[in-house]
Amino acid sequence: MEILEKRNFGPKWRKWIYQITHLGSVGVKINGVEGNFLSTGKGLRQGDTISPLLFNLVLDVLSKMLAKALSNDLIKGLCSDLVPSGVVFLQYADDTILFIDKNEE
Repeated sequence: MEILEKRNFGPKWRKWIYQITHLGSVGVKINGVEGNFLSTGKGLRQGDTISPLLFNLVLDVLSKMLAKALSNDLIKGLCSDLVPSGVVFLQYADDTILFIDKNEE
């Protein structure tokens, strides 16, 4: 929720996201008869329509953290002879791959 607040999402929107990710419940109908509601308890899942938005918000924070680590010489990307500062991460769909040079120290 902190990321959403820092990105200036309003309190009402943050509350909706919290409810979706923490307070989910599902109802089950069997032969037309509604049963009790069950708590989902696991939060967000891959394939949920809100997943890409939240993934991109988190990736934005990760990329800023990696950029800061690069500028402070805490990490070094791979292939720095081809790309300035090297390749640090690649993203495709909902996958992120980190490419960080091994530090012998």
